[in-house]
Amino acid sequence: MEIKELFDESVMEEYEELWADYPNYKIRHNSDLLPLFIHKPMMYPKGERFQYNNTGYVLLAMMIEKVTGMEFDAYLKEHVFDRCGMEAAGYYELDRLPAKCANNYIYCQDTNDYRTNIFSVDAKGTGAGGAFITVRDIVRFWTGLLEGKLIAKELVSEMLKKQSGDGIDAEEGYYGYGVWIIDHPDGKDFAYFQGCDPGVSFLSEYNPNNGMISVLVSNYGDNVWKEMRKIRETFY
Repeated sequence: MEIKELFDESVMEEYEELWADYPNYKIRHNSDLLPLFIHKPMMYPKGERFQYNNTGYVLLAMMIEKVTGMEFDAYLKEHVFDRCGMEAAGYYELDRLPAKCANNYIYCQDTNDYRTNIFSVDAKGTGAGGAFITVRDIVRFWTGLLEGKLIAKELVSEMLKKQSGDGIDAEEGYYGYGVWIIDHPDGKDFAYFQGCDPGVSFLSEYNPNNGMISVLVSNYGDNVWKEMRKIRETFY
C-alpha cells in the first residue's frame, strides 16, 4: 500500500498549511512528523501507480536511526557530508542557525514585501529534506557519489537508471533511486534531484554525456526549473 503523503498537493496548496493544527517548532526529529500521517489512510494499493512520497523518506530516515543507533543528521554528516568534503552542509535548527547561514524569504502580495519562512517549514530538516547546503557542497556530493565514495559504482549506475514511472511527463516521468531521470533517446539519461519549500527552491542535475553538473539554489523560491531548461538548451 502507498503510505499517506505528508504534503498532499491534491488537498493543500501550500506546505505551511501543515502547521495549522501542529506547530512547526515541534518538528526537530523524524519521529515528530508521525502524528501528521500515522493514522491517515493509505493513498492506493501497492503497485497501482508511481508517485513521489515525502513520507517514505521520513520512514527511511527512521529506519537508518533504528539500525545505526545514530540521529539521522549525525549519520549523514559522518557518512555523506564528511566523506564528500561538504564542509558547510548540515541539518540546522531555524532558531539556532550558524554564522553565514542565509535565511529564506517568502513574498507577501498584501504588503509587497518579504517575510522569512521560520513559521512555514520544519524547525529542523528530516529525511524528507531540509539540509542547508552551498553550491560547492552539491558539486562535491555529485563528485563523491560518482567516484564511489558513498556506495559502490555498480549501485550508482543502478541509481541513475529508470526504476519507476511511465515517462508521460518529460521531467518527472521517470524515477531512479532517489533521483529523477530525464530520458535521452540519443545518449545517456540525465539525472537530477530537487527540492522546494516556502521560500526555498533547489535543483541539481548531472549530465553523464558531457560530465556537466548544474546546481541552482534560491532562498526566495525562484523558478529554478525554468532556468534549468535554459541551461539544457544552451549547454547540452
